[in-house]
Amino acid sequence: MEKFEKNEENERNEYQATLLKNRVQKKFRALRKWARKNLVTCFRLYDRDIPEIPLAIDLYEFLPEEIRSAQEAFAFVSNQAKDESQNIPGAAQKRLSRTYLKIFLYERPPQHQKSEAEETQWLSEICAALSDALGIERSHIVCKIRRHEKGGSQYSKENSSQGANAISARQNANPQITGNVFEGGSIFFINLSDYIDTGLFLDMRKTRALVKSCSQGKRVLNLFCYTSSFSVAAAAGGAAAIESVDLSNTYLEWSKKNFSLNGISGKSEFKFFRSDVFEFLEDAIRAEKKFDMIILDPPTFSNSKKTRADLDLNRDWSALANLCIKLLDENGALFFSTNSRRLSFDRNLLEENEQLEIAEITQETLDADFEQKKPHRVWEINKR
Repeated sequence: MEKFEKNEENERNEYQATLLKNRVQKKFRALRKWARKNLVTCFRLYDRDIPEIPLAIDLYEFLPEEIRSAQEAFAFVSNQAKDESQNIPGAAQKRLSRTYLKIFLYERPPQHQKSEAEETQWLSEICAALSDALGIERSHIVCKIRRHEKGGSQYSKENSSQGANAISARQNANPQITGNVFEGGSIFFINLSDYIDTGLFLDMRKTRALVKSCSQGKRVLNLFCYTSSFSVAAAAGGAAAIESVDLSNTYLEWSKKNFSLNGISGKSEFKFFRSDVFEFLEDAIRAEKKFDMIILDPPTFSNSKKTRADLDLNRDWSALANLCIKLLDENGALFFSTNSRRLSFDRNLLEENEQLEIAEITQETLDADFEQKKPHRVWEINKR
């Protein structure tokens, strides 16, 4: 009986690996054309398309180490796209040698849980199928489990004490995989191995482009800034001043690295603050600060010991938004985004309602690789 069940499990694994391989090959062919045309080097390749395969798969093309500026990166990516479109021999292979996959295994419901050994074997076969499907080295595939736990930080670092709770299908002697990627005219530092998230939320690509497009001469405030990709976009768009706020020293240092990569570090008008966001906003109101643009992209939940209270965005979003609105100058804009599916946006909870123009712009912020899933929602709130 045990041997029969084992054979059945092996057949099921093989079948699912084949299903995923075919699906990923089809999507890659379509998305690669879009990515090459739009100079997109990182994109979502698969997102739980097949219910039995609860994975999200992101693809990252690292820049060569010798690329030292955003201008060099733009030239390199443009030339790479041109070479591949002209079928220059070896062009695609060079790109693949710098390509990595980050796989998120979503925690299975209790009735479909696998043992650690079964999950490890399943992931091994899945990774082999992906390597074969895309021509990517297996050592370039990193796998993490994204759990449904409430609490903690969305940016938490994994550590060795997690053991089996952080099953990795990465076959690499080097425990750390990091590199730089190009997006929208800027360079961002990526860490694929040490954290659940990599330093760049790919679903916010078009929102960053929107921020960049309307930042010229603006005073910008970026709250819950994480690695400050929105701040980099605003600087690239010509912002006059930028304040980036986060509670984590690690991510503020990462933010400064991103600024340095783009040649915009050390400028007095670009400032970083380690602070609880509520406290920062209240202090800024007392100081009578004003901003032309505010980016509010909070985690859904956080219970850091460094804050005076837990953050539950489904409960607290309007309190945060109202504090931001008080800091907006005339004709200022607040971009509020969330990946919470339970958040109920009610404009009647916002103060100064008669002075506000509010529009949900979610659809305009979804790029080709996220159109089907809609992983976030975004509102633009203008103060008149």
